[in-house]
Amino acid sequence: MKYFAYGSNMLEERLRAPERVPGAACLTKVFASKYCLRFNKKSVDKSGKCNIVQTGSMDDFVWGVLFEIPEAQRWKLDVAEGYGHGYDHANIEVHLPDGTIERALAYVATVTDDKLLPYSWYHQLVVAGAEQHGLSADYIAKLREERSVKDPEPNRPSKLEAEKVLAEYYAMRKSR
Repeated sequence: MKYFAYGSNMLEERLRAPERVPGAACLTKVFASKYCLRFNKKSVDKSGKCNIVQTGSMDDFVWGVLFEIPEAQRWKLDVAEGYGHGYDHANIEVHLPDGTIERALAYVATVTDDKLLPYSWYHQLVVAGAEQHGLSADYIAKLREERSVKDPEPNRPSKLEAEKVLAEYYAMRKSR
């Protein structure tokens, strides 16, 4: 199954974690046209998570990463993403570097709030995933410009897990 990751799951260390989709295989960077990225998905931790919003404008696009997900592990991704509890499935078109178009599963928020901001640890996951896959410098700069806030719960399990994944990513990157 093809999966379009555009938020924190772009970072392979996060997506391939045992509790997510350890069998995920990265295919290529892609973009979805006529969509824009928002950090407006209302999360249970009261922050904003990534969402794609269909605009209909050819001027709008969201970069991300196309993964092949084993069908037997799709349920793990559904659980991790909160399918049915804030995200729904969408089958969207993504554009590959060679100009071809593929259809892929994307998670689209069903509960949004444009006043929400992402926690800084979540925001860092998104930026790291974009860097890891060589998305355009302009797109990464736009991601970095997004405002974020400090998580009020320093020992939140998802924050601690994200910090561990980010440390692994930056250690691996530094060793290259």
